[in-house]
Amino acid sequence: MKKIVAIILVIILLFGGLISTGVLNFSKKPEENITSNSTEEVKVEEPQFKKEGELTFTKNQQKLTIEIADNDQETTQGLMYRRSMPDSCGMLFIFPDNQPRNFWMKNTYLPLDILFLDESKKVVTIQANRTPFSEEQIPSYENAKYVLEVNAGYCKRKGIEKGNSVKW
Repeated sequence: MKKIVAIILVIILLFGGLISTGVLNFSKKPEENITSNSTEEVKVEEPQFKKEGELTFTKNQQKLTIEIADNDQETTQGLMYRRSMPDSCGMLFIFPDNQPRNFWMKNTYLPLDILFLDESKKVVTIQANRTPFSEEQIPSYENAKYVLEVNAGYCKRKGIEKGNSVKW
């Protein structure tokens, strides 16, 4: 009797050990990914910049080549996963309405200046030198219909200020 109890305990311990190590995992559906403790970084292909227009700051005639985000997919993607962008380029987000906006820097490698523009294309807020990968909300503080993202320090280098207007 003692041998049978001992064998049953060993079987229970082995079975429990297999479940805890994940060898026997009955809770996972076959299509679910199994996570590992690997230190491998998930590779995401860097999106390429697409020239879709040109924007000019009217006060000092500074020009930017712009990529436009004007739908949900492009707006969600933004500049995420890009590791570089020429200083002469930026991304312009176009929204259907003029309201307070919040952006973030999730999965964004580049430090950015984020300019919020109202429906008349006037800069209402500049959020300079935003920290890469931050999920902190970056507010417009005022109504904005357009948002322009450029490399960090661009506004300071080019003399761009609140109240400046743009055209495209």
